[in-house]
This record gives sequence, C-alpha cells and structure tokens, in this order.
Amino acid sequence: MTLFDKPKAWLAVATIALFPAGVSAQDLTLRISGENPLSGLDLQMAQRFAENLKDELGDAFSYELFHTQALGNEDLHMQMIRTGQIDVYPMGSDAVTLDDKWAIFDMPFLISDRETVARLLDGDIGEALRESMRDSARLEVLAFGENGFRHITNNVRPINVPEDLSGVQIRVPGSPARILTFRSLGAQPISMNMGELYLGLQQGTVDGQENPLPQIVNRSFFEVQNYLSLSAHVYTPTTLVMNGAKFNSLSSEHQDAVRRAAAEAAVWTREMGREAESELLARLDGEIEINEIDLEAFRAAALPIWDEIGKMAGADFAATVVAAASE
Repeated sequence: MTLFDKPKAWLAVATIALFPAGVSAQDLTLRISGENPLSGLDLQMAQRFAENLKDELGDAFSYELFHTQALGNEDLHMQMIRTGQIDVYPMGSDAVTLDDKWAIFDMPFLISDRETVARLLDGDIGEALRESMRDSARLEVLAFGENGFRHITNNVRPINVPEDLSGVQIRVPGSPARILTFRSLGAQPISMNMGELYLGLQQGTVDGQENPLPQIVNRSFFEVQNYLSLSAHVYTPTTLVMNGAKFNSLSSEHQDAVRRAAAEAAVWTREMGREAESELLARLDGEIEINEIDLEAFRAAALPIWDEIGKMAGADFAATVVAAASE
C-alpha cells in the first residue's frame, strides 16, 4: 500500500475485522479507530500496530479498524477513546486538548529533523509525556509515530517571510498554541474540523491550511489551493493511545506485546514519512506552486512565541524540551 492508495468513501470501514470462533478470556480483542483515511500515516500506524499484534499473537488476537470518519470526526474520537467506546486511537494535533504538555509540539521551528524527534520522544521527554497523559486523561501512550512536518498552503500568495501571512485566513486544529503562533505571525487562524476543510477551502471560507504533505495529498487539498510553502513550522507526532482502563485490564504478556507492536509501528511510520517526502513533492509538482520559506526570518519571529507556548506546556518542562532539542 502506498500513500496514494486512497480508499473510497464507501469503504469507510476497513475489511480488517477478524473474529476467530470461540474467543477465550485470554484472547485480546481491540476496537481501533481514527477519523482520517487509511492512506494517512496515522491510520497506517494503527494498521501496522494491529498487524504486528496479529503476527505475534495469531488467533489469540482479533480487531476492528475503522477510518475515514466511519465513527465520526476528531472531536468524537477524543470522547470515545476516553469513555472506552474505542480501545486504540492514533491522535494528532488535538492531543493538546487533553494534555497541555503537548503544546511543545506547537513551538514553531523548534524541531528540525527526525533525528531530534527520535531523541526526544524515545527518551526522557517521551516518558514524561506518557506519565502526564496518564494523569490528565487516563490514556496510555503506546508509542509516538509520525504525522509529519507541517507546511502551509493558501490561495492568497506564496509565503516567503512572516509578513506574507498578514491577513491570510489559515485553518488550524483546535490548539490554543497553534492559534497563538499564527496570530502572532500576522495570520487569521480559524479552527475547523478536518472533515469540513476541503469544502471550506473550495468555497473560500478559509484562505489556507497547514498540514503534513501526506494529508495535503491524501485529502486532495492541492486541488483547491494555489500555493504550497514548505515551512515545516512544526512536527506533529501520531500519539498512539489506548484507553487506560483497557490497558490496565490486559495481562502483563499482552501489555508487553502491545508496546512492542506499537514501538515497531512508530519507527516504521517515521521512515515512511521520510521516504514519502520526495515522492509527494513530485506528485504535487505542476499541481500547485511550491516555494521554500526564508527560514531565518521565521525563526527570528518564532522565538518570542516559544515563551508564550512554554507557559501553556509548563515553563520548566518547556525549558527542558528546548534544551534537549538544541543539543
């Protein structure tokens, strides 16, 4: 499967439901769901996770995997994972609505490469985030995979320097830190569900949006946008979480298997993201005007924003992250 194998809307529910007869009390069954298409890295991580468990546990494991808003939008998924209506969810930017510490991922131009991502998330920073999500939302973070570096598209002008964002209406997720970033850079940020975004861009409700390249391609945003500015302003991980009560109910053997399956899926999606970048840019060439940004100008404009976002995430924690990212 490639990033361009987009499922049709009528295939909203993946045909991956496996229910062996005579499931015993020792068997593991998971209900997995996400709002994005199966071609997105977040859902591919969820599928890879499930396939890894199937390889290890065989008939002792069964699962359902839903995608493409089969069970609702991101707001509904955030509710369902906490109430146990679903067991596993690959969260994107909206993780910050459950835990303020995730605001660190909205500190613009802090993380510049995947090596830094791995060093932070597979180390002490990742462990601190896991503990915090347990406390704040009773969710178990299984692993940090890739959603990707986010870039700006719009229909007003190419974005070369921060001043080019002046007055541009940009759709952002419901993250106060992301809203703060774009407002500070002169744009007009507007929060909108992903499922409404294509139509919003097409009708001019918003001028632009910011997402990783896989989302820009898989959701066909390039069809209704004129300019793609390769800003890579923030990196969004896919935070693969399990309902805390569900995780705690598992045997220690199943908990270990779940963690192993998630860890491999995380590394796999990061490599997928790395390899896909050139392929996706080639796919977009000729479909949309592409430009590089003045990185130094944006970094200079971003520094004051770090302080404000740091207050949201917790000043001490944010300072630790900034220091670790700068090593």
